[in-house]
Amino acid sequence: YGGSERQPMRLFEIFYFFCLLGAISNAHVPCLYGKDIKDVPVDWQQRIAEGQMMYTDVEPDQQLQASVGNGYLATVVGSDTIYLAGVFNGLNTETPSHRARIPATNAITITSGKPIGSALDIGYGTFYRRVQVADAIVEQRWFAHRSLRSLLIHTIHINNTGGKTPVDVDLINNAGPASSDISFSRVVPGSPGLDQYTGKINIPEEPDSLVVSVAVTTTHIPNVLVVDSGLEVTYYFITAIRSSLDSSSPVYDSLRDYNFAVLELADLHKTHLIAWQEIWNSGIEIGGNLQLARVINTSLYYILSSVRADWPYSLSPGGLASNGYNGHSFWDCETWMFPGVLLLHPDIALGLLQYRELRTNGAAQKAKSYNKGYQGYMFPWESAFTGQEVCPSSSPTGQLEQHITADIAFAIKQYWDLNQDLVWLRTFAYPVLYGIAEFWASRVERDGQLYVINNIIPPDEYAVNVNNSVFTNVAVGIALNFTVWCANTLGLSVPNEWSQIAKNLKIPFDANLQIHKEFDTYYGETIKQADVVLLGFPLMFPMPRKIRYNDLIYYLSRTDPGGPAMTYAMHVIAYLELGLTSEASKLWDQAWANARSPFWVWTETPTGGAVNFITGAGGFLQGVLFGYGGIRLLNDSLKFDPQLPPNSDFVRFRQINYLRAQIDVSFDQQETRVTLAKPGLQTLTLNTSSSSMKLSVNNMVSFKTQPFTIFPTSGVFH
Repeated sequence: YGGSERQPMRLFEIFYFFCLLGAISNAHVPCLYGKDIKDVPVDWQQRIAEGQMMYTDVEPDQQLQASVGNGYLATVVGSDTIYLAGVFNGLNTETPSHRARIPATNAITITSGKPIGSALDIGYGTFYRRVQVADAIVEQRWFAHRSLRSLLIHTIHINNTGGKTPVDVDLINNAGPASSDISFSRVVPGSPGLDQYTGKINIPEEPDSLVVSVAVTTTHIPNVLVVDSGLEVTYYFITAIRSSLDSSSPVYDSLRDYNFAVLELADLHKTHLIAWQEIWNSGIEIGGNLQLARVINTSLYYILSSVRADWPYSLSPGGLASNGYNGHSFWDCETWMFPGVLLLHPDIALGLLQYRELRTNGAAQKAKSYNKGYQGYMFPWESAFTGQEVCPSSSPTGQLEQHITADIAFAIKQYWDLNQDLVWLRTFAYPVLYGIAEFWASRVERDGQLYVINNIIPPDEYAVNVNNSVFTNVAVGIALNFTVWCANTLGLSVPNEWSQIAKNLKIPFDANLQIHKEFDTYYGETIKQADVVLLGFPLMFPMPRKIRYNDLIYYLSRTDPGGPAMTYAMHVIAYLELGLTSEASKLWDQAWANARSPFWVWTETPTGGAVNFITGAGGFLQGVLFGYGGIRLLNDSLKFDPQLPPNSDFVRFRQINYLRAQIDVSFDQQETRVTLAKPGLQTLTLNTSSSSMKLSVNNMVSFKTQPFTIFPTSGVFH
C-alpha cells in the first residue's frame, strides 16, 4: 500500500492537533474513581482512574488485543482483518459459511518508535497507542465511527514542537495475505492518494443466495511521515467500506462516504464521541470496586460495538471483530446477550429480533428438511446470512440442538413484557410466534397422557441424542402458552391442542433426589454448562424453593470447571434468589474470571476457546443486572431485589427501560434512590412492602434498600 519515497501529505491530510479528549464534558460513561494510577501519560490519568480507559504499557498478544467496532464493521486493533456484519462466504454447512475476511487497511505500526503506552477508552469507543520517535511524541487512534457506520478511521498525531530537527516516522500496515473469501481487484483508474478495490464473495451461502459484493476506499499509506521541527500535525487515514447489502453501487458509495469524511475531518472524532455518549446514557456504575467496574463496562462495550439498531444482524459468540464460531448466531444471542441489551437498549434488542423475523423462510425450510412432517419455523442452531442451517455438517448440534427455536420465542416474550406494544405484537411478533408454536406442535410425540420430545441435545452439549431435555421442554411449554395468550389478546384463534401440549409436556423429575433430571436417562454425569439451573432463571419456571436449591447444588457440583464462561453467573443468580448471599459471593469472582487484562477481553473457557467470547460477557452482565440488581421482567411489572456485589459501595443502573420510560436506579447498603429520567406512555407506580408512590419526571424517591416493584398505574397495553 505505498511506495518507498517520502510522500508529502496532501492538504486534506494535514491538520493541527485538536484536543478532542475533552470534547464531551457531560457524557454519562462508566464512572468510578480509584487510586491505582500508575506512571502514565498525564492526560490519560483521570480517564484511567474513572474506569473509562483501560491502560497498559505492554500490549498483549494479538489474541487478547482490544477491538473497535460499530455494529456494521469491526476489527481487532493491529490484526490483518476487517469484518463487515452480514458478509459471509462459504457453502452452508459444508465449507461452512463464515465471516468474509477483508484485508486490514489501518493496522498501522510505527516501526521507529519507543512505546509509551496503549489504552482502550470504552467511553469514547477509541483505541490509543502512544510512542516516542526521536524528540517527537506520536499518538495513534483507531475508531469505527459510531454514526457514520461505513467509516473505519486511523489518525496519527505527531508532536515535534520540542524537536530541533525533522522527525521521520516509519509506517507499516499489516494487511496480511490476500482474502480467500472475496476476490478483490483494484478500481481503475482510481483517485490520487487513494486505494480503491472491489470484489465479490467466492461462494454464496446457498447456490441461489445473493453473491455479495464489497467495495473499499482507503487512504494510501506511505512508508514514512516527515514532520519538521516545531510543528504538530495530525494525519488521517480513512477507510470507507460498503457492500451490495445496503448499496446498489458499493464502489460509488464507498468513495462518496470517504469524500464526506474528508470534508468533516476536524469533527470526525467529536461526532463519534457524541454518538457513544448517547449509547452510554444507559449503563451500569459500581462504586468502590474499580476492577469490577472495568469488567462490567468493557463487557458492555464489546457487545455494543458488535451490534447497532439500524443494521439488523445478530450477535455471535466471538463478536463482530472475530470469526470465532464462524461468526454464526446461536442461542448465545437470545439467551445470554439479549436480556442485558434489552433493558439498556431496547432499540438494539429489537434489531436482534428483526434478524430472526427476516429469516423465517430459512426456518421454514429447515423444518421441512427433516422429512418428518414438521411444520412452521424451526430456526437453525447456527445462522449466518440466509437463516438456513450453517452448523458444520460434522457436528450433531445442527440437527439435534433444537431449543434455539424456543429460546427465540422467549426473547420475543421478554421484549413484549418490557414494551407492551400491541401494534408490534400483531405485526411482527405474533406471526413468528405462530410459526414457532406450529413447529413444536408438529415436533412433539404423544406418550400416553404426556407429550415428549425425543432425540435432542440440551444446553448441556455433552449429552447427545437424549429424550426430554427438561430445559427444552419447559421452554417449549412457555413458547406455546405465550403464543396462545397472544392469540387471545389479539382476538385470534389457534388450535386447542397447543394448550394441551404445553400443559402435558413431560418434565423429568427424580422423586428420590427431589431434583429436575436434565433428561430422561440422566444419572449424574458431568455437564458442560448451565442447563437445569436455567429453569429458575431466566425461565422462572414455578417450583418450590427447596427444589430450586436442590437443582442448584446438585448440578453445580457436576458442572465441568473447564466449561464456558457464562455458567457461574447463573449459579450466582440462583444463590441470590434463594437469599444465600455468602454463597453467591464465593462464586462471584468465577463469573468474571475469564475476562483477561489489560483490555478485559473474554475467553470462552479458563484455558482459551473462542476469543473475544461476548457470550460470557452477556452472562456476567446478567449476574449484575438480574443477580445483584435482582431485576425480574414480568408480564405486568418490573421487580428489583437490590444487593451490593462483593467489595462494592453502591450500584447505579442508568436509564433502565420499561414501557418506553427510562428509570435511574441506584442503591447502597442502606438506601435506594429511583428517578424517572424520561416518561413513557403510561404513569408508573413504585411499591415497596410499606409504601406506594407514583413516579414523576426528575423527582427522586428514596427508601430503605429492599425489594420493590414498578408497574403501570392504569394497565399494561398501549
